[in-house]
Amino acid sequence: MTLVGEKVRSPFVESLKKEVHAHPAMNHSFLKKFGEGKIKPEGPKIFAEQYYQYSKHFSRYLAAVISIIPDEPAREPLIKNLYEEYGGRAEEQKEMDLELVHANIFRKFCTAAGANLETTKPLPETSLFVERCFHLNELHFVEALGALGPGIEYTVPFIYKPIYDGLKKKGYKEADLLFFAAHITLDVEHGENIWHSIEPYTRSSENQERIRRGAMYMLDARKVLWDGLERACCL
Repeated sequence: MTLVGEKVRSPFVESLKKEVHAHPAMNHSFLKKFGEGKIKPEGPKIFAEQYYQYSKHFSRYLAAVISIIPDEPAREPLIKNLYEEYGGRAEEQKEMDLELVHANIFRKFCTAAGANLETTKPLPETSLFVERCFHLNELHFVEALGALGPGIEYTVPFIYKPIYDGLKKKGYKEADLLFFAAHITLDVEHGENIWHSIEPYTRSSENQERIRRGAMYMLDARKVLWDGLERACCL
């Protein structure tokens, strides 16, 4: 498997990527069970309702981190990612499209799953994960880059694949799963972009620790999120 960010040869980056892949959030039994289709009948609905609590605000987390980054070159890839969150695609000269806003695409999956988004009460584990995302802009900006990059964006293609596979096993159509399919592909690029934003800051041990701490901050919260979703959704 080719790892995202392979163009960046920093020993620190390579070491951190290995640590990310070894983290319990990346190897959680929730992902294994869900990917194998070991899902309660109401599991997809519960998953949709809970994960929406996080997904609907992603552009806000991203915008908040952009706002605290002082350096233009480091901001640029994140601004591009935000543009794509709203359905745009600069390489294809494609303007933003409200129909393709990622939160809207996720809502289409929610509809297919029968989710009731108006009355959903977040699980405690879901609330913890969302709360951490909302506080990323209170971190040092280098730590926030570590949280958003290796802690979130880099992980998406790896963690969404078993979710996509499990939902396919339950009979969901490709159109229902566009959110997951698109992110499995698109976040390879997003993850690589953020690695390149981070790389200039890896030249001091202090910043290396900030990047690592940010990544673990979000991966630890993701592991808690999976704990809650496994209990609620899986057999």
